[in-house]
Amino acid sequence: MKSKRTEARVGLLPRRRKITIYAVSLGTLLTGAVWLIYHYFIRTVDKFGFESPDPAQKWWIIAHAVFGVCAVWLFGVLWPNHVKKSWRVKVRRLTGGVLFGLVLWLTLTGVALYYIGQDDWRSWTSILHWGAGLAAAVAFIWHLYFQRSVER
Repeated sequence: MKSKRTEARVGLLPRRRKITIYAVSLGTLLTGAVWLIYHYFIRTVDKFGFESPDPAQKWWIIAHAVFGVCAVWLFGVLWPNHVKKSWRVKVRRLTGGVLFGLVLWLTLTGVALYYIGQDDWRSWTSILHWGAGLAAAVAFIWHLYFQRSVER
């Protein structure tokens, strides 16, 4: 078992902060995944026979945006006491670096999706965004469980 001083030096997270990060990360992933299902597979047919997006799709993207804002805020909270300290003592640099890059990409493409008006650009940005989101879920698990704690 590590001492409090060692935990602070390498940027280990307190239990409550971990739970918050896991909850927000899972909420972001799930709302994004449900939106993908609604966007690509669920359609509503009106009384005249016209197909259109299901009305719930809008609410899933709003929920995803709320979780996304919380995720970006939490990343800012993680930066000084987890990311920087762990990087300095060479703990999980590879997976942490990959996660950092993915979070940065997701933030930039998420903002771009909000502001891009042209359909072609928006369509490609959306695919790049959700592809990175799915990759981030895998990278998060990799970061937690499969990389050695200290690289040499």
